[in-house]
Amino acid sequence: MKKIFLIVLLAILSSLAFSQSKLPYLRNNQLWVNDKPFLMIGGELHNSSASSIGYMEPIWPKLKSLNLNTVLATITWDQFEPEDGKFDYALIDYLIENAERNKIKLAIIWFGSWKNGQSSYIPLWVKTDTKRFPRAQAVDGRKLETLSVFSDESRDADARAFTALMKRIGDKDSNQTVIMVQPENEVGIFQDIDYRSEVLKKYESQVPKSLTDYLKTNRKTLKDEVRSIWETAGSKTAGTWKEVFGANPQSKEFFMAWHYAKYINHIAESGRKKHNLPMFVNAWIVQKPDDLPGVYPNGGPVSRVMDIYKAAAPSIDIMCPDIYLPNYKEIYTQYYRKSDNPLLVPESSMDAARAFFAFAEFDAICFSPFGIEDAAGDVLFSYSYGLLGELMSHITKYQGTGKMRGIHLTSDHQDEVLNVSGYEVKLKIQDPQKPAFGLVVNTVENEFMVVGMNFKVTFQRTVGNQITYIGKVTEGRFVNGQWSEERWLNGDETYHHELLRAIGREVRIESRYQSKATDIKVKAGEQFVYSPSAIESIITPGIYKVILYQRPK
Repeated sequence: MKKIFLIVLLAILSSLAFSQSKLPYLRNNQLWVNDKPFLMIGGELHNSSASSIGYMEPIWPKLKSLNLNTVLATITWDQFEPEDGKFDYALIDYLIENAERNKIKLAIIWFGSWKNGQSSYIPLWVKTDTKRFPRAQAVDGRKLETLSVFSDESRDADARAFTALMKRIGDKDSNQTVIMVQPENEVGIFQDIDYRSEVLKKYESQVPKSLTDYLKTNRKTLKDEVRSIWETAGSKTAGTWKEVFGANPQSKEFFMAWHYAKYINHIAESGRKKHNLPMFVNAWIVQKPDDLPGVYPNGGPVSRVMDIYKAAAPSIDIMCPDIYLPNYKEIYTQYYRKSDNPLLVPESSMDAARAFFAFAEFDAICFSPFGIEDAAGDVLFSYSYGLLGELMSHITKYQGTGKMRGIHLTSDHQDEVLNVSGYEVKLKIQDPQKPAFGLVVNTVENEFMVVGMNFKVTFQRTVGNQITYIGKVTEGRFVNGQWSEERWLNGDETYHHELLRAIGREVRIESRYQSKATDIKVKAGEQFVYSPSAIESIITPGIYKVILYQRPK
């Protein structure tokens, strides 16, 4: 009997361990889904697209046509809990069922206490009860229509709803359809501090010991924006916020960031107890280097306060930038930290080049343009996303190895030299008026995989008295992870061993073109008619395998 009991107990424990491992998780700065590294080749829906089943129905085919594998969709507190303590599961159930049906993963964005520094998505019963759920106060004494972060009642109400949502996801989702969650959205306040009297008293109180301990322990790796302020004030390990960080706007920002992070951490921690998915927070980023806190939402997870959030919110895995500015490479650098903050881009402008660069150059786990349904019909974007899906196992294999680099050339940046595994890889754009992007990977000795379009590549060893030549170039694709060769590109195609022309794949699609009214009979007053008979040729990224050889100079 004891033996049977032990066998049953071991089976139960093994089952529990297996089910736990089946949840998505982060390991070595990568997201693992179904126990394999996974890239979120994603897109975020418009804010209200998932607020209605009827509105969402025709969007699923658009998402499929875009070749993405993950969609970021919102669940809002006001719809989820229309009455205090009464939850409506219809939308989350619908999203999980239909994402699974369409073989698309989900990242759920929780519009709770704040969205874009405002409290627009809180339930009506929260909006109308300002005594139970206090508002932040402006310097002139006005009560704002924004929940104060210094309210345990607001925090706990938000956490109860979020926890109910996470429990429902855990009960409903048996196939890892939901892979990550974002609690809140672009939090912060558009002023330097919440001017409620009790908040100002807190600002005059002692900095929490857990924060100063974090500063001491991580001094060498602190971001400069925190370290320089702390050291300028004397590197104190005790004192008020002004004493530890100085009487400046930054001490108020660190104070506000600490409390927003603690608030969100409480919500995330409560939810993870019911269903332990990785969680991230996004930031309305600093637009200009000299912007002061409050010009952007003060207290939000901007890169300047990454260390404050890391100290205050251990239940949040990643801090993320929403990027609509042109200097995206610089912003990637600000948010990527190899030790504890992988790059995840939950919102961006619609540019496939940014995705390739994020995954290859910064080992990103996600790239996701906002309003993704608007990209339906964009052939270059959808085929670029399809290629990223084709390459996912190869990209994840080489992330973090230093053998892979991203490529993005423009009319203002027409050439570049990359150092990859002891080679100088020289890139030059072919047509400055067209997109030029991709990636390059050193796969084995003297062999590279080049992915992209509209650029030329040459290779040269950086050591030794030898000249490097191209021995063989093949163009092809990966089918079910296996390389399928389509063309050999030697001789004239490589300028006789000198360079690779990564022109890209030609996609031929049927399109509708305009004909002049004089070419065809039309009704009076019409200037153009459309004919469905045209075939349009569009260039999208391709894949090239390059084998090199050397000879003495």
